[in-house]
Amino acid sequence: MAREHKYLFQPKLLVVLWLISLSSIPIGITPSMGQVTFRPPKAQAPKNSIGGASRDASTCGADVSATIQASVTPLLPKTNIGLTVAERPAIFVYVPQTNAKTALFALQDERGKQSYQRILNLSKKPGVIEIKLPSSVSALKIGQNYQWSLVMICTEELEPDSPWISGWIRRVESHRNLNNQPTVQLASKLANMGIWYDSLATLAELKRKQPNNPTVMTSWQELLRSVDLSAIAEVPLAN
Repeated sequence: MAREHKYLFQPKLLVVLWLISLSSIPIGITPSMGQVTFRPPKAQAPKNSIGGASRDASTCGADVSATIQASVTPLLPKTNIGLTVAERPAIFVYVPQTNAKTALFALQDERGKQSYQRILNLSKKPGVIEIKLPSSVSALKIGQNYQWSLVMICTEELEPDSPWISGWIRRVESHRNLNNQPTVQLASKLANMGIWYDSLATLAELKRKQPNNPTVMTSWQELLRSVDLSAIAEVPLAN
């Protein structure tokens, strides 16, 4: 009888072992954890915030028939401002197929004082470019607004009517419980707190390190779609 009881309960034992094995799977690879949704804070861009780039001019005469989106587009929420806890955050911009070989990037404070500028080399292929502020740039001050701009150089030199876009940054105090190691969980936490620039930068770093990770890819797409940037959610990083 004892032997019969042993085999009678064995299937239940296997079920228990199977459930235990499921609980040991890392949470980071669960598909539902790949969704990162941005919760916008109350921050608004300053009233003097302006920007522009016509649909045709922003491509500098390139054939955009196969381009996903024809306009140069800042990766920002509709408010055109994003928060950061970083001293020198990275800025992301979608650049479509273009005949422009270079662009001028500039950063200034709310009073118009120039903090940094540089010439960027552009690829002919459409993609999202990341613009990193070097250590030589003074750290952004907490609680202050900064405006960045990107001007497309369509000819041999900068013209008064060169197409351009702009966006805003506001640095806020960092939370002690934030881990600096790039993970999808960190990106999700930052996005939930309304920290746009750092959430995007975290996922961009993960995309470079783990280009074939479906969770990272899904997280990147979900973050962009949560701010109505679905048209470029699947565009690759260009640098």
